[in-house]
Amino acid sequence: MRLHLPSMLLSLTVASDLLAQANTVLGRDLRLETTSTISRYRRTGTFPNGLQAIGARTTCCNSGPAAIPFQAAMNANHGFIHYILAREANGRLEQISNYTWVKHTFGSNNDPGACGTCSNVPTTSFVEPGCSDTYVASQAVDHFNLGPADEINPWLGAWNPVCSYFDRGNPEVVLSQQCDGTRSLTQTQATALNTAIGKAMKVYDDDLNVPGATFYYQSGYIVPGEADALRGNNLGSRQFTPTWSAGTSQWTLTDGPSFQSGTILQRWTGASVDSNSNGVDDGRYFVAVKVTGPTNGLYHYEYAVHNRDNHRGMGALRIPICPDAQALNFGFHDVDRDALTDWTAAKLGGEIVFQTPTLSPNPLKWNSIYNFSFDSDAAPQTGAVLLDQYAIGAGALTVNVASTTPSGIYNQNLGAGCGTPTAPTLYATGTPERATIGNATFALRSNGNPAIVPCAFLLSSAPGSTLLIPGCTAYTADVTTLLGPLVALSDAGGAAFIPLAVPNDPSLEGQVFDFQMLNITPGGLLFGTFNASNGLRIRVGNLITSCP
Repeated sequence: MRLHLPSMLLSLTVASDLLAQANTVLGRDLRLETTSTISRYRRTGTFPNGLQAIGARTTCCNSGPAAIPFQAAMNANHGFIHYILAREANGRLEQISNYTWVKHTFGSNNDPGACGTCSNVPTTSFVEPGCSDTYVASQAVDHFNLGPADEINPWLGAWNPVCSYFDRGNPEVVLSQQCDGTRSLTQTQATALNTAIGKAMKVYDDDLNVPGATFYYQSGYIVPGEADALRGNNLGSRQFTPTWSAGTSQWTLTDGPSFQSGTILQRWTGASVDSNSNGVDDGRYFVAVKVTGPTNGLYHYEYAVHNRDNHRGMGALRIPICPDAQALNFGFHDVDRDALTDWTAAKLGGEIVFQTPTLSPNPLKWNSIYNFSFDSDAAPQTGAVLLDQYAIGAGALTVNVASTTPSGIYNQNLGAGCGTPTAPTLYATGTPERATIGNATFALRSNGNPAIVPCAFLLSSAPGSTLLIPGCTAYTADVTTLLGPLVALSDAGGAAFIPLAVPNDPSLEGQVFDFQMLNITPGGLLFGTFNASNGLRIRVGNLITSCP
């Protein structure tokens, strides 16, 4: 292998390379110039329940002073090209392609490109400094150079050809030849495999047939020995538009105009994206988060985690939450369609824990995106989420990534209400929907009441709870200390509203008030007479920024 390391260029790379993974090659810096020409290929099934193979064109260039090996298998010194399709819809960006195999590079044309001057040397085994190389979309679905992603250590860019898929062949050769380091997968075998979707990237009709959605595809490269600090431009994304043609019974996929370097999570409208790696021992995760609301007193949290190149994978996502906060309506999305592999979710003390099932493990592997969601009455604050490594290996057991977490309780749900047929709800409203000093718009609202009935908003001066009858709690330590009530009539939709403007009085800072609402209807048995809402604790002030 040839290294071209002028002293000036070398000095620019040493600082970052010294902190990189163990096999770093000084001066190795690949860049994805663009990805384009998304194309559909083989198809199976009938619309809208079919699926098809998808490929995309990639052009990379060498922006460093060291040549980058693109030697064909069975030589381990080459790059790997990977792909993802994603859809943004209903406030979420999620991967819609499968956990696909990756393309092994097998040579470089060394064309002029965007990385500087290319000497266009007569070699195809390396991408030379300043030179560019392109793999067309059809090569992304050609099984002659597609191999399992699980065979590759993406952090090191390492692949062992001995006993690999290429060594074994398809169908597999006799046992004595499966680990001899000689390629057994032939072009004839690959041509036969190319008649089906096989292990190429695929997408289902129903994941494309979503009106109003926005679609993106991402391509990226892994090369052996490239420092983590130089990998940010190894991947990028482009928008595309899918259109179904009933006449041809095929999808037409049309490129959008804008290529964007970096993780595809950057495409998610309104989301913030942060990342971290497991030190110098394993690869990088990107965590995107989008928080909406509050709606009826609840914030909706959406997280997406992209494993760029972490070899050990993620087995659990732990999100700090105020211990007294609610967490409900958990959601999860992965890249398969098997419910048995869906992650479990629970609030455990001061954490929300999503984790892969034990019996059907489904860790977040490299080059894939999983989604996690829930609702909470805790407000968003700056914090960090914890990504537990799945497999045993070097480095820390957990990767901390800066993010947004449900770590502020201004309006705390104290517990469920009671009633027939369902209990009404009580929550705060206003701009903002918390009792900041001088907030003239602050109010309490109750939904789920009968139409046009008196609704009494009660204030407790003795925090606690009292069981009235089984299944019905008053959120006060002493029912004789309930103050008020403030009474409002529910409207035709069953909503009642009480304005509670907060004076511009600094002495109110830090005060706490507990409320509950009763709606009253004449006649009938006890629960025909009144329904009780959940309890609601209101914390007054501008300085509250964390869990109580």
